Amino acid sequence: MTEKTPASTGQSGRPAPVETLQSVRRRVVEWLAGRNMFVVMGGFFLLGFVARRIGPLAPHDWVFFLIGGILPILLATVSTEADGYDHEISNADRLKFLVSQLRWGFTPWGILTQVLQIGGTALAYVRYLGRLPSRTRHTPSTRLTVPFSGEWTTVNGGITKPTSHSWGIVSQRYAYDFVVTDENGDTHDGDGEELTDYHAFGEPIRAPADGTVVKTKASLRDYPKPGSGWLEWRTWDIAGNHVVIEHESGEYSLVAHLKHESVRVDPGDEVTRGQVVGECGNSGFSSEPHLHFQLQDSANFWFAAGLVPRFVGTAVSRDDDRRVEHAVYEQLEDDRDELYLWAGDTVAPADD
Repeated sequence: MTEKTPASTGQSGRPAPVETLQSVRRRVVEWLAGRNMFVVMGGFFLLGFVARRIGPLAPHDWVFFLIGGILPILLATVSTEADGYDHEISNADRLKFLVSQLRWGFTPWGILTQVLQIGGTALAYVRYLGRLPSRTRHTPSTRLTVPFSGEWTTVNGGITKPTSHSWGIVSQRYAYDFVVTDENGDTHDGDGEELTDYHAFGEPIRAPADGTVVKTKASLRDYPKPGSGWLEWRTWDIAGNHVVIEHESGEYSLVAHLKHESVRVDPGDEVTRGQVVGECGNSGFSSEPHLHFQLQDSANFWFAAGLVPRFVGTAVSRDDDRRVEHAVYEQLEDDRDELYLWAGDTVAPADD
């Protein structure tokens, strides 16, 4: 995605292409967006500590700390080529997202959440001695079906570092976000100011495989300002209402952001593949009604390591041919018995 503008004319008589400042800036931003958020944050904090020891820079060390705190939040709003799905938002919405994150981040529960995420990631590295689960290590035996009926669009997620939902947060490394879109690609009717405007809101969410329910939450409200750019800063649980199901030893699925009081199962219940366990909602840290799904090695959301989910009985389509550019996705394109999903995929149970 490099913009070119004519500049000087060479001996061939053709204008020599030169990258514009805007395109260079975009490439730098996309490169940073592809980096681990904790590395970006740590890098600027380190610069702040170094600046504190250098006389002329010491009075300005706070600038590095400020950038280290804000930049990772802003980079989360940047869509890159690797994402597979456009997430372009206006600068006004980007500002709202930043303010929402900061407002939540300085609450006691926001601080606790960040400590749990960082601590959980560190513990996962220790547990696996740095060799975290991947496509080739610690692969799960559970074969999953998508946890819904009908066609949904994958808006976040993949199984490689460039395409990951949140590579730096180990528990969510291989997570996915799903929404329901119409023929125009819109996730809602009208202006999208009401929860009921959204096609996904209230849709049944199903168990992705047989198993035993080990955790549920159903009491959190659905944030009543979907699509506004603001987030539920008062929530104590960023996953919102959710259900955790144990499938095999050390293999648990999580469906999150469920609708208030829609959970239909309790811990200890045995569930079968396709059984309705709740409804899609907008609880927790959610910008609009959608389903967050992940497979993990522990029932604990904070201290789990994400596992690479393999889907069976799933039909996949895209509006582009970008899967062929990524061997890990392309090689399974024609194998409907086992699929890895990627943002931009339209997915549905094969028998729907």
